[in-house]
Amino acid sequence: MSSDRQDVDGYDEVWRLDLGDTVAYLALHAVLAGRAFGGIRIRPYPDERAARDDALALASAMSRKVVLAGLHGGGGKTVMIAPSDEARAACVARLGDFIESLDGRYCCGPDFGFTADDDAVLRERTRWVACSGMSAATARSVRDTMLAVLPTTRKVAVQGLGAVGAPLANMLEARGIEVAATDVRPVADERKLVPPHAILDEEADVFAPCAAGGVLDAGAVDRLRVQLVCGGANNPFATDDDARRLHRRGIGYVPDVLSNCGAAIVGASTTLGETHLIESRLAAVGPLAREVCARAASEDRSSHEVVREIADERIAALREVDPRP
Repeated sequence: MSSDRQDVDGYDEVWRLDLGDTVAYLALHAVLAGRAFGGIRIRPYPDERAARDDALALASAMSRKVVLAGLHGGGGKTVMIAPSDEARAACVARLGDFIESLDGRYCCGPDFGFTADDDAVLRERTRWVACSGMSAATARSVRDTMLAVLPTTRKVAVQGLGAVGAPLANMLEARGIEVAATDVRPVADERKLVPPHAILDEEADVFAPCAAGGVLDAGAVDRLRVQLVCGGANNPFATDDDARRLHRRGIGYVPDVLSNCGAAIVGASTTLGETHLIESRLAAVGPLAREVCARAASEDRSSHEVVREIADERIAALREVDPRP
């Protein structure tokens, strides 16, 4: 394995890792209090530029998520271009060795495309892996922020029935909320599923993107028939202009750094030895989402912009006492 450190403005560390059969990018946006938290994503990216761009975007979003949740650290992310099945375990093992070499500056966890088999291999190579089984916490933070901002929710269109979307759908139905759901894969699900191409046209109170990011481009935003967007997907907008387009349409948005922060809270709190604070941190997310959305409405701006301002101010303040490594 070889590693190449790259200089990227605004990021503490960015690494290109040649893992033999594939390449990964590990981005530490802000190493605060000596650490950055963030997951490992494995996808069949079309090329290295797409993988690197995703790592950078996800890492900065993770920093915002961590500081908004009141956790003592910053954010990072790893993305790996999906290797061949035969080489996957070896590639994950090499990644684990590199993470271990960072000596705790990067505390990782599972993300999109990262399997239980990957997790088992990684844990053999590094100590700096969060606890597993955190997706239910993310589903909870989506549900709680959604209902904090729109307590009259009666129907939710859920895009993606994976590790977050499926428990979210169950949680909503347990509250008597109707769910229209879809997934691009065949799924064993008792509820009636909407075809993937039709979920954006579903008339509902809330659209909950719970699959890959970037799904809300201009065309998708124009098709939505909801009052609010609130889901488990990271970086759901294709561009910042699409967030502004959603606002101009009069559709509210719970920023993803708040709605999907449940796993980050559980994973980071456990790593920090602060499990006693998990419940209070999770409980604080709904009121914060309501506050951010109320401020955005009063200023006639997208909550996407407002939450970034709040988070970036907190990061800058923490930088004053914790300069870049």
